[in-house]
Amino acid sequence: MLDNPLNKARKKEVLLAAHRGTCGGNIVQNTIPAYENALKHGADILEVDVAKTIDGDFFVFHTGQESGLLGTDQRFDTMTTGQVLNYRLLNSMQEITSQKINTLDEVLEHFKAKCLINIDRSWFYWEDIVRYIYNKGMNDQIILKSPPEEEFLKLLEDSQTGIMYMPIIKEWQRLERALLHKINLVIAEIVFSSDDHELAQIQFINEMHNKGLLLWVNAITLNDKTVLSGGHDDNCAIIRNMYDGWGWLIERGFDIIQTDWPMLLKSYITTEYSQVKK
Repeated sequence: MLDNPLNKARKKEVLLAAHRGTCGGNIVQNTIPAYENALKHGADILEVDVAKTIDGDFFVFHTGQESGLLGTDQRFDTMTTGQVLNYRLLNSMQEITSQKINTLDEVLEHFKAKCLINIDRSWFYWEDIVRYIYNKGMNDQIILKSPPEEEFLKLLEDSQTGIMYMPIIKEWQRLERALLHKINLVIAEIVFSSDDHELAQIQFINEMHNKGLLLWVNAITLNDKTVLSGGHDDNCAIIRNMYDGWGWLIERGFDIIQTDWPMLLKSYITTEYSQVKK
């Protein structure tokens, strides 16, 4: 059984979640090599995107990335399992590699008892996937995530699986409603656009901690327009100032930071940030 890193977060140690693993060069996102790389870079949690073929098989892939990763405009959810298995992934230089798209089963088996795994973008298939995940016997590792829509919450509640759950929260009322369900809600992913947003306030963060919830924040910079953490993100930390980027999030009291640069963030936490705190 995994020694759950969430216990460290409850003792005020910031955990790092690796966005699609850690990729670059010939290491492709959402693959076993990318996830292994992320753990070597100090990540505590792997973020895993899930997609399903028309045959009903689950693969680790972020839909919408077909052009950049497969060189096709065909949507993943219109592909057969045979088609998916025949593809070879493109690397960051748009060169064809020998790497195949991993099945979800391959990834879960490979990382069994090794780390926490956040299953993202799977709520489209929860009628099939919740029981599948429960049967893997990895309840101490897997954290399911979804928007807190009533249909998803009810499905998870009715499953009685006890799988750890994390809703994507952009306003307090949505979290309040999610807390009414009999589910294993242990973490809330907090999304906010500015420092004065209600979810970015220290009072709110302290209230959630008093309820026993851990808070996940996204430092990832998806593009030049999407704001997930009030501008305190990876780009801010790397290009401008690490304290204004990552340091601000730590100072506010967030427990888990999702990043594309886990080693750099870990180094910052253990050196520069710890010196500032002294």
